[in-house]
Amino acid sequence: MPVPDFDRYGLLPSGVYGCTIEEVEAALAWNEQRRQLTNLLQEFIADELSTRFAVIPPVVLDGSYVTAKEEPSNINLVLELRELPDLQKMQAVDLCQRCPDILLRYRIDLNTALQQSGRDFVAYFSSLDPREAIAMNLFYGHKKGLLRLR
Repeated sequence: MPVPDFDRYGLLPSGVYGCTIEEVEAALAWNEQRRQLTNLLQEFIADELSTRFAVIPPVVLDGSYVTAKEEPSNINLVLELRELPDLQKMQAVDLCQRCPDILLRYRIDLNTALQQSGRDFVAYFSSLDPREAIAMNLFYGHKKGLLRLR
């Protein structure tokens, strides 16, 4: 499924949309800043995920990168680890120890989704930040769309 169009607020409609990196690039890399972030995302997948995981875990994209904002500064990325074997979960936790370095190198704010942790970042990122909602004259908890790479 291709990336859906933005709504009148510059957000994706509520939901988590499966897409390929090529579809992300076609939909979101419309200027130099966004092309640069897309290239860094591709490097992150190649350098950090492909080398650690036999099968790359589902990756969910969020942040201003997944909006109509012209100049997003980074990409919020959630690794979904629920279905992975314990060894691969440990590799992901190891990777998360490098979050500050990953943010500097790839401009990716890395989070993980683990059932046991009680922190479901996919659910968290599905709602608009309350400050952003107020600024956009939307209600608290307004739902927005995310992208899941497949």
